Amino acid sequence: MINFRYHIVSLMAVFLALAVGIVLGVTLRPSVDTGLAQQAAQDRKQVQDLRAELDRRNALDDYRDAYAARVGTELTAGVLNGAKVALVAMPDAPSAVVSAISAAITDAGGAVTGTVKVNAKAFDEDKSADLTAALSSHASALALTDSMSDSTKFGVALGRAIASKQPGRRDETALDISKSLTSAGLITIDGDAVDTAELIVVVGAESTEPRPAPEQLTAHVEMDVALRSQAGGVVLAGPNSAEIEGTDVLTARNDAAAVDVLSTVDVADLTSGVTTTVLAGKEQLLGRQGHYGAFSKADAPLPNLPVR
Repeated sequence: MINFRYHIVSLMAVFLALAVGIVLGVTLRPSVDTGLAQQAAQDRKQVQDLRAELDRRNALDDYRDAYAARVGTELTAGVLNGAKVALVAMPDAPSAVVSAISAAITDAGGAVTGTVKVNAKAFDEDKSADLTAALSSHASALALTDSMSDSTKFGVALGRAIASKQPGRRDETALDISKSLTSAGLITIDGDAVDTAELIVVVGAESTEPRPAPEQLTAHVEMDVALRSQAGGVVLAGPNSAEIEGTDVLTARNDAAAVDVLSTVDVADLTSGVTTTVLAGKEQLLGRQGHYGAFSKADAPLPNLPVR
């Protein structure tokens, strides 16, 4: 039975517990404070060490880029003298990589005839009718057949619009095809693009999550192979130093129709990779090809030097 005495005993127990807690707190506080201070000092030192390591790695990255840029300029000087080169930027291709390769081509003595941006619509099955309509009046001139995939037809048409195996001026057929593809919203072209290109450098996209559908990657590579049928050489440059799975480059290396025709570079987002792209382009113009970079199925880091 709960009575007044029970309440008194309960209150006394509460006050006793509080008193014990206060005594223990006062007794142990110096050691607790010391432990916290030591932990804080260790944490501060760890942060300082990590900051110093980050600064060291950043300095090394800056050094590597500066070294690669200077060496790359020397390696590629005059390599593309007189060569006409077109750049084809695939959907989501990083503009910084496209710009870096364009500048490197110019520094190597080449001339960029134009930069083509391929819109995602070009590979959209739901927009197939737009591609068919755009190419309907050019099917005979391009020798298109019903057995060709849409991406192959698109690649043949784009190649005819911007490139030829012999350099020269773009003729009326090339200009008309270019206009048709542009009007259909399949491509946009920067620059006047007066001349045809002997060499085409295709810049792919970075690897993404989720991965692109295999059918989409296959369509991209079919376009690249079709471009090669119209030009003196094609290099597929992938900004894939972070990841190569799910990219155009790895798809091309695994594709029987592409692996012996295209050259690929899987690290085009690195300064050294830009140099390798230029050297691979020279190889293509000389009738050779290879797969270069750091990852799966690369033949070597870069072509054998000198490239001639």
